[in-house]
Amino acid sequence: MRPFHIILQDATETHPRRVDFRAEGPDHAFQIARNEADGVHVELWEGAKLLARMTKSGANMWKLHPTSDRSHEIGHEPVPTSAPWA
Repeated sequence: MRPFHIILQDATETHPRRVDFRAEGPDHAFQIARNEADGVHVELWEGAKLLARMTKSGANMWKLHPTSDRSHEIGHEPVPTSAPWA
C-alpha cells in the first residue's frame, strides 16, 4: 500500500481539508471525494508528488486542471494532517 493524500476545498470553506490514505493506487481518491459537493476542488498527491488537480462538476464528473507542481512557490502552505501514521 502506498501513501496518498488529497486536499479538498470548496467555495464555502476558508481552509482546505487534507485526507490521508493508503491504497494500491491513486484511483481510491475518487471513492473518498465522490460524496463531496459539486464545485469542490481536489488536489491528489502521492507523497510530495502532485498527481492531479481536478474540480467536481457533477455526479461522477470531474474537470482536470494542469498539474504543474507549484509547491515550491511562495504562498504554498502545507495542510495539517490527522492521519495516524503521520
